Amino acid sequence: MATTTYELRKKPKLLFTLSDSDFHLIDEDNSANNGEFKYNSIISVDLVKGRTNWIVSIFSLVIDFILDLGSFSNYKEKDKLIFQLTSSKIEILLFKVNKKELETLVNSLKKKSA
Repeated sequence: MATTTYELRKKPKLLFTLSDSDFHLIDEDNSANNGEFKYNSIISVDLVKGRTNWIVSIFSLVIDFILDLGSFSNYKEKDKLIFQLTSSKIEILLFKVNKKELETLVNSLKKKSA
């Protein structure tokens, strides 16, 4: 039984261990995501790129202008990895992750769940 390990982040740890029939997830940022999942329970795997939230950014700019704080910043949502499973949905925030390792993981999961 061959296993492949993908350590996407060290602190807090984000680790995927893929075996022949299932994968094990350790997400120290959100322990509710931890568990062992069968490939045949995966409906979809999506990598959602973070985008600018213009409503919050404009609101922040207006407040900054009114209060003269000088601290305006563009509000950007974080990238997410979303698993739609037959019984649940898992959303993993992707900050400080190894992008190459992430792309390889997503491709592997899509192949194994097809």
